[in-house]
Amino acid sequence: MPPSSARSVAEDALAPPAVGLAGRLVGGAVMSSFMFGYSICVLNSCGELISVNFEWCGNDWQSDCIASRGSQGLINASVYLGAALGALLSGRSWFHALGSRTQLVLSDVYFAAGAVICALSAGVGTLIVGRFASGLGLGISAIATPMFVAEISPRERRGSNCAMHGVFITLGILASIAFGIPQSPPPSGPGETLSGLDVWYWRGLLGFPLIVSVIQALFFFFVCPVDPPSLLVARGEMKMARSVLYRTYGLEVPEKMNLSNKGQAALELQLKDLKEAVDTAKTIPRIRVIQAMFDPFLRTAVFLGVGLAAFQQLCGINGLMAYSNSLFADAGIKPSLLTLASTLMASANVLASIFSSRLVDHWGRRKLLLFGAFCQTVAMALVTFFIDPRAQAMMPPGTSGPAAVVCFTIFVMSFSFGLGAVTWLYLSEIYPIEIRGPSLSACGVVNWLASFIVVFGTRFLTLQSACHVFGMVCFVGLLGTYVWVIETKGCSMDDSPLTPKSGRGSSPLLTPNSPNIPYKKMLDEEEESEEEFSLEGAATAAGGVAARR
Repeated sequence: MPPSSARSVAEDALAPPAVGLAGRLVGGAVMSSFMFGYSICVLNSCGELISVNFEWCGNDWQSDCIASRGSQGLINASVYLGAALGALLSGRSWFHALGSRTQLVLSDVYFAAGAVICALSAGVGTLIVGRFASGLGLGISAIATPMFVAEISPRERRGSNCAMHGVFITLGILASIAFGIPQSPPPSGPGETLSGLDVWYWRGLLGFPLIVSVIQALFFFFVCPVDPPSLLVARGEMKMARSVLYRTYGLEVPEKMNLSNKGQAALELQLKDLKEAVDTAKTIPRIRVIQAMFDPFLRTAVFLGVGLAAFQQLCGINGLMAYSNSLFADAGIKPSLLTLASTLMASANVLASIFSSRLVDHWGRRKLLLFGAFCQTVAMALVTFFIDPRAQAMMPPGTSGPAAVVCFTIFVMSFSFGLGAVTWLYLSEIYPIEIRGPSLSACGVVNWLASFIVVFGTRFLTLQSACHVFGMVCFVGLLGTYVWVIETKGCSMDDSPLTPKSGRGSSPLLTPNSPNIPYKKMLDEEEESEEEFSLEGAATAAGGVAARR
């Protein structure tokens, strides 16, 4: 930062600027959040037009048949298979060592490749490949973006900056649906065919992430090639780490240190904490998730995290958002108003996301999860009521469609308040540092696989059956949340109520020398079981286990 634009470190109080180095870097990072939301809903308005264009139903006008539903389901859901692989890749130690900025640039490569393949596709096969490639970028960036934002943000602005990840996901969803408004509804009979922009516009929609990904890659490579202080400290680049930390507060590094200055002392203390955290991390043994599942101290957190990650997607949010046009048509909305109705729903989702980011630290995690799951359950029950023929007979004509749109909007907003805003924050708080990385990676894989199942399966559901299935999932999830989720508001990440420091003595993995644990016996039994396994003819597998150790 030039001296003319930097404040002097002589000031005692630390007041990071709203728009400074950190603000610019956060703005660059949340481009990935935008592509996240855009990728999961872009086919909502153009999927049926693509079906007609490639004649998946055997003619040049029909868009709804078993072959079309299967193809649309695979194309839509393949992005989540790619995301699962990207999340699995993010859990590797060598990949983590690249740093979150480099990971974001790598995700841009996959986003760009997927966009080009989809825009130039000649059929269902290339569309699936392109969407899978975009999914790899999605899986990587979904973990790297919030990590980069948290690492680069000053402590005083970390909460508000991290909330931008969720806000820009909803903006991406809104953009993907709103960009489809210029298109016409698919043909309704043999006398109609595609014409004008309906023939090619979908290629532009699928290719749009190429622009965003190139802009982000250029930004992080040439405009602001800045890594977070924590990564620089881990690499031993203390001088550069100090410079970046000071610049995020809009300050220059002074020529002479004066620790009697409160602001300067606070920044130096942050650097000291980072150095201690890096040194501690080097001494932490590698613990696999499968090991933690059998540890009496860790297993509850592991299973709760996996269950919550699965519930976030099994509630149906991505399926309902991806096919909202088709579901609204089943509810009675006119074809010409389908995309507009979906756009209004997505707009409400953005507002809910902005508002919910302010509630997490006030209401607490458990209350928001319970509130969101309850409202989602009620919303699905109300849709079921409004589309029931007996209920429609008691209502004015044309009421069921708008009522269903309102209920869907309540469902989506409730998700933003609860599962959308809290899930990954809660998961990052319940795991001790020894298993945090592998556990979050495992939760990411489960989350994306659940998304694949939901998005693929929803294409074969009617509106009524979708409401029944997802309403029941939300109800079961509500009960599970009430029984098992413990509040973590205000707790240290290293002293969660699920894994408190006072209970570490009961863990064979975390405290193998504790007198309370027959740890040597456990190891002996494990070695004996491995020997028996190898005698049964699994020498290759046993060698792989030994190599990993």
